[in-house]
Amino acid sequence: MSKATKFFDGFEQRIKQSIHTTAPARVVNYNAEKHTADLKLLFQTNDGEYLHEYPLIEHAPVLKHVEADIKVGSCVFVSFAERSLDNLDGNKTFDPDSRRTHSINDPVVIGVWEG
Repeated sequence: MSKATKFFDGFEQRIKQSIHTTAPARVVNYNAEKHTADLKLLFQTNDGEYLHEYPLIEHAPVLKHVEADIKVGSCVFVSFAERSLDNLDGNKTFDPDSRRTHSINDPVVIGVWEG
């Protein structure tokens, strides 16, 4: 395999791993009053040389239909918004005012895994 092929294969892999869609996570803390959870992603990330764990995701919103089943230690699925959720205010349309896309900074707990 040529150096150019290795470079572009690695580049493609890094791009794909930076686009977060949905992932399994463990609930580390759950705040029922604020409807948020602190999460530890179960996937690891690869920097091309080493595997690393993702940092703790704090204060992820939990969808209402999930709240009855969630508890510390639960395995949940978390989805990452297409664009930044920083300016989300109820059901009003808004400008995300950020170039951030598919980021682990914009999580929403969408379900509990019962496997």
